[in-house]
Amino acid sequence: MVRHAVVTGAAEGIGRAVMEVLGTHGYAAVGVDINADLAAQTQQVLKERKLDVTFLLGDLGLPADLDRIAASLAAGPAIDVLVHSAGINCVGAFAQSDLARQRAVLDVNLRAPLHLTGALLRAGKIAQGGTIVFISSLSHYVSYPGAAVYGAGKDGLASYARSLAPALAPQGINVLVVYPGPTRTAHARRYSPDNRREARRMPPEVLAAAVYGAIARRQRRLVPGFGNRLSALAGRWLPGPVERIMKKTLYDKL
Repeated sequence: MVRHAVVTGAAEGIGRAVMEVLGTHGYAAVGVDINADLAAQTQQVLKERKLDVTFLLGDLGLPADLDRIAASLAAGPAIDVLVHSAGINCVGAFAQSDLARQRAVLDVNLRAPLHLTGALLRAGKIAQGGTIVFISSLSHYVSYPGAAVYGAGKDGLASYARSLAPALAPQGINVLVVYPGPTRTAHARRYSPDNRREARRMPPEVLAAAVYGAIARRQRRLVPGFGNRLSALAGRWLPGPVERIMKKTLYDKL
């Protein structure tokens, strides 16, 4: 029997890497993305590797597109793995930021995953024994000065998932939250104030492999990479010093 997966933000970065690893393990995957050109390129490359991937195009921040995507997925086969990976950012001092852009960050990063998850659960489209994956952020543990709304949205995802998990457990549906640290993606490069150490960031393929392993083991929580786990631990036990380091590393360079 063919297993089915849905991955948002699948045209590049973490989403693409996760869709690729799922395809490699036999899943028929539907990617959701706003960028038609990148989606077409990704689909071509993965199909050349004999992976069963297709794309739905739309802006998850727009209610009409979100409803259309949800309806299309609800009309399809049961979903064994649903991965919420799509995300945007808006960096800078919050008081001087574009509030419309900040609302868009919350729409894409938080409201869309909640809406899409709810729609698919109501339609009975998450398979029994399936997994819902929320890509949160290491900022949950260490803060993200200069991107407070992004951090708020990712924290919201983590809190939502924590409360959703016990409610879905009787149906055999697992809920996994992933807290990636710096990842070697165009998204990170676009919003980081300093890319000189980009080579030290985790490759998305490594992150995707860790996510697949966590899905297979039916984990509830994943902080991928020893360094990230150490940072998360420091953020929990030494929040003041860690926040000062993050401010110096990120906010002061914006």
